[in-house]
Amino acid sequence: MPRYIVVAEKSSVAKALRRVLVRLERGVTVSYVRGHLMDLDLPERFTRWRLSDLPEIFRPMEPRTIISDPASYRSLRRLFSEQQDGELVIATDNDPEGELIGYEILSVYLECRGRAARYWRMRFNSLEDEELAAAWRRLEPELRWGWVHKADFRRSFDLLSGAVFTRLITLSTRKYVETGVLSWGPVQSPCLNFLVEREQEIKRFKPQKYWYIACLLESSGGRFLGRSERFWNRGEAEESFRLVRESSAGLVEDYEERSSRVPRPLPVATDDALRDLVRITGRSSYSLMQILEDLYRGGYISYPRTETNRYPGGFDFEKRRKVVQDSGILRDLEIKGPASPRNGEKDDGAHPPIYPTAPLAGAGIRKTVWEYLARRFVANAYMGDALQILQSAEVVAGGVVLHASGIYFKEEGFLLVFPYFKTREERLPQLARGERVAILEARLVEEETRPPPRLSEAELLRMMESRGLGTDATRPIYPSLLLSRGYIARSGRALKPTHLGESLIQALSGVDPRLVTPETRRSVEELMREIEQGKMTKMEALRRSIELYRPTLENCLSVASQLGELLGRSIARLGQNGGRGPRTGKSRARA
Repeated sequence: MPRYIVVAEKSSVAKALRRVLVRLERGVTVSYVRGHLMDLDLPERFTRWRLSDLPEIFRPMEPRTIISDPASYRSLRRLFSEQQDGELVIATDNDPEGELIGYEILSVYLECRGRAARYWRMRFNSLEDEELAAAWRRLEPELRWGWVHKADFRRSFDLLSGAVFTRLITLSTRKYVETGVLSWGPVQSPCLNFLVEREQEIKRFKPQKYWYIACLLESSGGRFLGRSERFWNRGEAEESFRLVRESSAGLVEDYEERSSRVPRPLPVATDDALRDLVRITGRSSYSLMQILEDLYRGGYISYPRTETNRYPGGFDFEKRRKVVQDSGILRDLEIKGPASPRNGEKDDGAHPPIYPTAPLAGAGIRKTVWEYLARRFVANAYMGDALQILQSAEVVAGGVVLHASGIYFKEEGFLLVFPYFKTREERLPQLARGERVAILEARLVEEETRPPPRLSEAELLRMMESRGLGTDATRPIYPSLLLSRGYIARSGRALKPTHLGESLIQALSGVDPRLVTPETRRSVEELMREIEQGKMTKMEALRRSIELYRPTLENCLSVASQLGELLGRSIARLGQNGGRGPRTGKSRARA
């Protein structure tokens, strides 16, 4: 009979565990689930949607637990019942969500074996054989209950808050127009608001004309471009242009070169990787997160959900450097000396930064993502900072000051291996004060000021992180979620709100700005940290979180008719203009 029953979160992780454990321990059975076994739902009496139920729904309570994966649930019960002597080893992902899945597995185990049954927790951050073997030797006797309660709280609160506000908005609007589910979420709605605020800023923008003088100049060292300051008055611009055009040469009044170090990148955390990879590939952060997880499950990178950007003591840099060079991407690079990483300040206490664990062959998007991580690892640990030279010059022609600037790299440093965002070199010739330079060409250019650009997905992720919305694991979900619900659309590499998305935010913010601003949700995220640290119970945090949002719910209920009429008119106009109405979402709508 087996001594241990090891249950992983994914089949690929189970495969890696079998490979290692078969050599370490006799009598081990390895199985797996497919993510969460269980989910939460409202009590059955709230199945029908009624505005009158909302105050009763929105109170501190334990939602109903439902089995979300019956096949995995039955398989586990059968396994635990048939192999009565095997002790459970939970080998789910080493983060709060993985801990909650581990708790769900444990619940099934205790149902079959009794509350006193013994179990273990196995923690690892990569599927490398050595790490799995070390994790097996240091099994822990308990779950991290702070993580379990934090993840359970998030799931409960998002269900309750999402359900009441989604039902309120949807039911109010259906009095005026047929519509699908109009979803609200405590993270989703502030994200949409960021995009709507930028769109409104663009619409309010009034362009203003301006003029500048552009000249092609030539010194003994070569040609370069100079341009004047902006002129906001056409007459002044034309008079200055006449003076420049009547001059055959200009005089160098000032020339300066100053050096500036460009620091190598920090060890890569999830948020950093996703922002960079969105810019590099043009793909959604959600799809890129799936690729990172696929690379982890395949044994090519370490665990990809981490907030840490510093390496732990004793980290084996040489082993991972060899992985990168064995891949062939930096075969010709000569790396001198031991690793000397530039570490950041963040440490989530659970995971190291993301690093390569095995060479990846082939091509395509998986290789692009892996190569980015591999190059960043080498750039951080083995390369130096870059040294750029910034040039600036002032040339006076006809009394008009022309400015010129240039940039070049004196030392490329880490940019030799990590060139993704390298500034383009545009070098000025060496100039000297008092030197005469010829004016080969002069133009008076008319332009107008431009509105701010729409937010890219990378910029939206950065705003979410800086304002404490979501986690490294959940942020990639929201751009894709907003797209799927018809609230935003892609415009090239930028995101823009649809008419429906704008109407929803304008209606909600008109009733209560707390529905769409990040401050209230950030307060809830702070309560989650207190749960994680054991300073607060889940039910106390739930009570306080609901207190934060209850005045907003009461306010919305008092003006539900006006809110529904406003949204109904917007959706009706959308239909008349041939646009798509809201897509039907899940009734629980808790994202």
